[in-house]
Amino acid sequence: MFIEIENLKSEPLHVHHAFPVGEIRFIHEDAALNEPVVTDFVLTHKDHNLHVDGTVQTAIRFVCSRCDKEFFRVFATSFDLSYLPQPKWTSEDGEIELKYDDMGVGYYDGVAFDVNLMVLEQIELAMPMNFICREDCKGLCYKCGADLNEKACQCVKEESGSCLSMLLDFKKKMDK
Repeated sequence: MFIEIENLKSEPLHVHHAFPVGEIRFIHEDAALNEPVVTDFVLTHKDHNLHVDGTVQTAIRFVCSRCDKEFFRVFATSFDLSYLPQPKWTSEDGEIELKYDDMGVGYYDGVAFDVNLMVLEQIELAMPMNFICREDCKGLCYKCGADLNEKACQCVKEESGSCLSMLLDFKKKMDK
């Protein structure tokens, strides 16, 4: 979905749109969109400078990082964004120095605003780094792979003094 900037009127543009599953190019190894993505936002502009304020809602099917089971969660995020036309970058070595103020601004081609890309970015930015089905998920046994949420396994657990004990042992061996 594109919004042609030249066709915008002076008053704010209110957009409410439901993207069917598959229309947003959400590609993630351990997650998939489970329901349509609904976005509701207001786009205001001054010349080609855009301000977008709104929400994105959907449900995402995840694979738990601990127990490897699928689960889904309702997902909602709000955003308040600024977009400017893409500047004409000129640099001999291909590197561009950004100022701190540049980090809070998105860029678009100056002709059409890509709503799909904006929605995808908001989903990606609001997703958790680790997908965990529930806070008390015990995960899988690191030896036999049994789901520790369902039953305790019979594996003998190795006791270790600390997380760094293997590194300390290695350092001792290297010092000899």
